[in-house]
Amino acid sequence: MKTVLRFFAIFAVFALITEAFVIWSGFSSESVTFIMCSVGLAAIITLKWEGKPLAELGWHWGEARYQWIALGLPFIYGTLAYGLAGAAGLASFATPDLQSAFITDGPLANWGSALALLPTIILVFIAGVINAYARALGEEIGWRGFLTPRLTQAWGFAIATLVTGVIWGLWHFPGVLFSDYNGGGNQIWELASFLIMVTAMSGPMAWLRLKSGSLWPAATFHAAHNVFIQRVLDPMTVRGEGDITMVSEFGIVFAVVVVVVCAPFWIAGIREFRKGAIA
Repeated sequence: MKTVLRFFAIFAVFALITEAFVIWSGFSSESVTFIMCSVGLAAIITLKWEGKPLAELGWHWGEARYQWIALGLPFIYGTLAYGLAGAAGLASFATPDLQSAFITDGPLANWGSALALLPTIILVFIAGVINAYARALGEEIGWRGFLTPRLTQAWGFAIATLVTGVIWGLWHFPGVLFSDYNGGGNQIWELASFLIMVTAMSGPMAWLRLKSGSLWPAATFHAAHNVFIQRVLDPMTVRGEGDITMVSEFGIVFAVVVVVVCAPFWIAGIREFRKGAIA
């Protein structure tokens, strides 16, 4: 655990610097890159300090099926959550006007037709994931590449994944509170929803890391989530009039759906750890 404590000490220094920078500069593309990559940098510094190989982070690609799972999960829970909220009248989702605006702002604006919606989503998703990979990897080197295997060996799958998820969520709180990275609703509900969401997501991300032996599926999951939710679904959604946010990363409906979809991976991870199939 000495290695983990050293990581947290370095991470805490970086967190203070990066969070202060976000509060001072605002939630910009540059500040996001700065804050996300600091987690991976803390892990790399820790390993180099102790003379351990960076190969411990899980750099090999792993089996392709884990990448497909990582790509598919955000699509499943995102579509379910936004669709349910829209059907229940809790948010306006994918109305004709919102679809038209999404197409107009996309790479196929000249098509000017609803036929362009699916191709636009595909192009935005593919280009977005490629662009988001570097920043997602910056975090996942630390959270899943470094921290998840070590805490799992020490505490088991459930506690290790819960602790990692809670720390990951709390780390975002200053940005939610002091920048424009929020849903514009009641802050208490948004913080709670966000923390529930990222903790739930930690289950499949830890399972992917441990089953594949690679950090790449977790990075794929992270990048796919960020792009599909923030770049595809959010622009096609208008939040409801109530004070409580229902969708987006700060929405209670979204958080509940993510919990339900991710729960099987928590169960699988706990069972397989007990059988010695993952460690």
